[in-house]
Amino acid sequence: MQIKQKKNQWILAAANIAEHVDADWFKQNYWINQGRLLGANSGRGTAWTIKSEWGKWVLRHYLRGGLYAKLSKDHYLWTGINNSRAFKEFKLLNKLQKLNLPCPKPVAALVRKKGLFYQNDLIMEHIGHEQTFAQTLNKESQLSDWILAGKTIAQFHQAGVYHSDLNAHNILLRNDQAFLIDFDKGNIRPPQKAWQLQNLSRLKRSIEKISGRSCEDELKQFWQTLLEAYYG
Repeated sequence: MQIKQKKNQWILAAANIAEHVDADWFKQNYWINQGRLLGANSGRGTAWTIKSEWGKWVLRHYLRGGLYAKLSKDHYLWTGINNSRAFKEFKLLNKLQKLNLPCPKPVAALVRKKGLFYQNDLIMEHIGHEQTFAQTLNKESQLSDWILAGKTIAQFHQAGVYHSDLNAHNILLRNDQAFLIDFDKGNIRPPQKAWQLQNLSRLKRSIEKISGRSCEDELKQFWQTLLEAYYG
């Protein structure tokens, strides 16, 4: 990892990309003007799929949620560069890569300080996938997808990885693989049942909200299959 600073702007980049990284990479119009903006999706922030010289990437601009969003859409209180959301997520993803966990590989992060606040963006490698776990809930569910999800979540939990927003949209499926995305506000902590069960409960609520079905009733067989895969 390498950090470049210019006045009130910081860029953190992967070593293999550091000498090429440019602040323009974090602007949507830069990719539009080159015809390299491939698509957009939303989550905890706005994200665009872009085609770079090094392959497909995802560019995400951090947006606020909840009540804070009414005060400011994308400005966060400045408490130091190492506390910025983008830098923290970049560093976490870098650690997860070293642990060989299935998640996005970080490319670069940008933080712009403006007075008492800052804005930030993150670029990650794009993970090719067939569908999200959420999308499978609107079809005829396959037990194999639930098994994949359970085993993959267990991998992260065994490594002490806390995901702050573990929902069905943040699980990507590809053939016989599953990946977790969106590690904003995530961290590595001592493995404990309390927060691990909290993660699973959040996923359960997400599944029930998206599908309109209960994991204790219509989806009971599938949810139990996920838990069995999780506990091994």
